[in-house]
Amino acid sequence: MSSGRRWHAPGLRGRVMLSFAIGASLVSILLAVSVFTISRSYMVAQREGSAERQTSIRAEYVRNVLDGTDLPPAAVVSDLELPAESAVLVRRESQWFASAVGLAAEPVLAKLGGADVALDDGTVRRHVSLFGEPYLAIGVPLNDDGDVLFELSPLSELESALRVLKLALVSCAVLTTLAGALLGLWASRRVLRPLHEVAGTAAQIAGGQLDTRLTETQDTDLTTIVQAFNAMVDSLQLRIDRERRFFGDVSHELRTPLMTLITSVSVLGRHEQDLPDRSRRALVLINAELEHLRRLLDHLLALARAEAGLHKDELEPLSLAELLEHTLAESKRSTDLLVVETDCVVEGRKLALERAFRNLMDNADKHGGGLVEITLREVGGMAMVVVDDAGPGVQVSERTRVFERFVTGNPSRKRTTGTGTGLGLALVAETVKAHDGRVRCVSRPGGGARFVVELPLPQAGPDPIEATPSNRRRDGVAPRWSSRLRT
Repeated sequence: MSSGRRWHAPGLRGRVMLSFAIGASLVSILLAVSVFTISRSYMVAQREGSAERQTSIRAEYVRNVLDGTDLPPAAVVSDLELPAESAVLVRRESQWFASAVGLAAEPVLAKLGGADVALDDGTVRRHVSLFGEPYLAIGVPLNDDGDVLFELSPLSELESALRVLKLALVSCAVLTTLAGALLGLWASRRVLRPLHEVAGTAAQIAGGQLDTRLTETQDTDLTTIVQAFNAMVDSLQLRIDRERRFFGDVSHELRTPLMTLITSVSVLGRHEQDLPDRSRRALVLINAELEHLRRLLDHLLALARAEAGLHKDELEPLSLAELLEHTLAESKRSTDLLVVETDCVVEGRKLALERAFRNLMDNADKHGGGLVEITLREVGGMAMVVVDDAGPGVQVSERTRVFERFVTGNPSRKRTTGTGTGLGLALVAETVKAHDGRVRCVSRPGGGARFVVELPLPQAGPDPIEATPSNRRRDGVAPRWSSRLRT
């Protein structure tokens, strides 16, 4: 079977609705069949009893008239007062006489045949179809000589009443099934509401809000689940806090001996010319690895401070255009790489944001084939900083993991000796999160990776500074910000 035609099992809500609908349908069908069967039996029995009584009365009347007078049987039968569409057949001395003109005895006798149901008193009762209509034929003997009276009573009204009853019962069954489905929908929502709350809470925790917990409930069936879930989150938070403290403590404890090593190696470096070639090469490698270890510890300490909410500076209004230009200049990169479509002023911590943007630039140079462009714009009330590189890009499966600790992505982006620490992007994510923003990795049109940082703009702050015509290039391309902001 092709994937396009593959059957997918319904979800829990669908199964609950289906169960309620099927249950209601079965119950309604059972009730409808029972009611119809009982009602039909009762109505038919009533109709047959009434017809038998009427026929017996007419048979007694005809017997008395024929035996007590000289009236011919045809006159007696034709003078009978009968309900509409009813008819009487009388056999007298082997001759048949009918109350209706054109009514012959042969078709009626052929319908009754040998399948007649003879009662103990000699009465014959049979449902027959004459002239396309249902009739009830009741036969009553007039005497012991074989004379008999048949009365044909129409059953069209009874059949019509039964059809109306059947339609009403079918309609009730359909409505009951729909009501069962709606009841199932309501019940499924009630049943799944706690699961939605658990899913929402789990999503918040997965997003980093580790202080989120399920609300305590009085429902005894849910209390165990809520308590177990909250205990699991407490244990998870405790473990994460221990890991954070461990990384912070280890980084802090290693910093002093590391600085001692760096100082000792720097002293050796002053006498580098006195060392043999092999020793000088070893000294260069030691310097590179010590520098890498120093950056690693710096990042670990910065990450621990950011996660603990400890910051070296306070929130202040920052022009992202100035901050990005300053970061490029401080890192010995060309400010022509910056394209400002709209300057944005955000409330942020300068040192933390500068370190985060520098990490993105370093990541592009070390792992992405070189920094291509940095674009600043405003989108939907958010300041957006786009950092493009010329590397092989990041696989879709790795675009979330690259922001985790010690993850360097696919092999084509891994560091060489003495370069990345695997913490730069984790520090970027933590810094952006601390500023109520978000960061993501996507593909750059034309190849390479694109890191997008979005920071919220103040609700009531300075208006964004648009790029002026004097800053636009003659070829119509978006302006590159290479000088201070125009005021």
